[in-house]
Amino acid sequence: MAGLRWRRIALAAVLPGWIAGVALAADADRGRALYEGREVLRTAAGQAARACADCHRPSGMGTFEGRLAVAPITGPTLFQAYDPDVAHFFPPSAQYRVRPAYDEAKLAALLRSGVAPDGKVLNPAMPRYLLDDAQAADLAAHLRRLSAQAPPGIDADTVHLATVTVPGVDPARREAMLSTLRRFVEQKNGQSRHEVRRAELSLRTREMAKDRKYRVWDLQHWQLEGDASTWAAQLEELQARRPVFALIGGLGRSEWAPVDRFCERHRLLCLLPLVDAPAPNEGDRYSVHFHAGLGADARLAASLLRGHGASSFVVRGDPDDPAGARLVSQTLSGAGLRAASPGDAGADIVSLLPPAAHVAWLRASRPQQRVVWLAGAHALGAAQAAEITALTRSGWVVSPMQTGADLERQLRRARAWARANGLPDTQLDVTASTMLSAATLGEAMTHADFGFTPEYLLELLEHGLENMFPTSPYPRLSLGPGQRIASKGSWVGEIRPAGLAWQWQGTR
Repeated sequence: MAGLRWRRIALAAVLPGWIAGVALAADADRGRALYEGREVLRTAAGQAARACADCHRPSGMGTFEGRLAVAPITGPTLFQAYDPDVAHFFPPSAQYRVRPAYDEAKLAALLRSGVAPDGKVLNPAMPRYLLDDAQAADLAAHLRRLSAQAPPGIDADTVHLATVTVPGVDPARREAMLSTLRRFVEQKNGQSRHEVRRAELSLRTREMAKDRKYRVWDLQHWQLEGDASTWAAQLEELQARRPVFALIGGLGRSEWAPVDRFCERHRLLCLLPLVDAPAPNEGDRYSVHFHAGLGADARLAASLLRGHGASSFVVRGDPDDPAGARLVSQTLSGAGLRAASPGDAGADIVSLLPPAAHVAWLRASRPQQRVVWLAGAHALGAAQAAEITALTRSGWVVSPMQTGADLERQLRRARAWARANGLPDTQLDVTASTMLSAATLGEAMTHADFGFTPEYLLELLEHGLENMFPTSPYPRLSLGPGQRIASKGSWVGEIRPAGLAWQWQGTR
């Protein structure tokens, strides 16, 4: 019996992992680490290979680079044969889309040799790996679960969504955001119902309906309460009670990290909230922000002040947003400036007040020091810009949004939409930004093929956000692979007697 046992062990050691399932139980989590490059694979030449996700993307849906088509390798596409008709959708990629199904053994052979099951030799851009059986089994396990089932919050007919607001936001801005989203969803759902009929008449629409691109949207409002330390628990409870696929829009101040971390934990697409929060942590995948936040603008302010001989500062923060004042003060201090006491007449002033409060403070105090106003997630119209210029002796305005007459032109579409839908046009920066967030999700879902994973939608946005019609007051929106900040800078306006002299400055 002992000899038989040892012969079985020896046999298992030489069999591929896909046969010796007991000896080499596949570890899908390790497979993900291999796929994403957190655990390095090596080529047949012994060199460190690029991560699979660099080309095939985190979603596994592939991409195009010039004339090179990178194949989708998700479970539903990799482990079943491609019908030749599938190439109808993507004629340039027909060569790799028409092929027999893979299994674990065929996949391992391809990764080592570069030869597909039908004998086709893959492009040299595809590495040939030095791969052991355990690594091959783990990678296959991860690929099998990519797009294997719909993520939470999306079913056959409905996409469940939420928008988040936090304590301390302006009630008028919150209502503008909510009314815009509700009306957008109402219109979108009305159009989705028409697509059921169109699918009977149009071949292309039938193809899109087959992939359920015209699901209706169900919108929830998640209104967080209390201290930010309690928000994570509130979000977990809300998601457990009624799961959502994505967070769209939203309104906050300088504290938003609990929402970003929640999105990371649950792999939720969190799309373009209107917040002053600093950028997500490097490596975060699922939260896309308009701008890098007050921290980035505070670094611009520090550069301006130091360049003009300043040595100290006083922050005039919004009482409803103490986190913003702490962030800016820490940033300025880290740049070598000294935090002065509020009554220090020699210190320059950095204001974080909302527009109306900032103007009221200027009228009441008529400061003689230089003033840097960080506008944050508030747009500055032409009338307000003129008033601030008249009331400020010297200084700068830093705004991530378009300003003045340029802002008015960019908001025309949002103003017309609001008026046509019976909505007030007094918070147009909120309306326009919210419209863009919702429209961006709809556009990404329309272009998704064979899967609605958040990773895939994010990759579509990386390629297509810059092509969206620019309804929001933020300029120059675009994403690249792995980028999650859509606008890469802010406008800096120097206050002069003739008005504000604007210059675009990149942020970091």
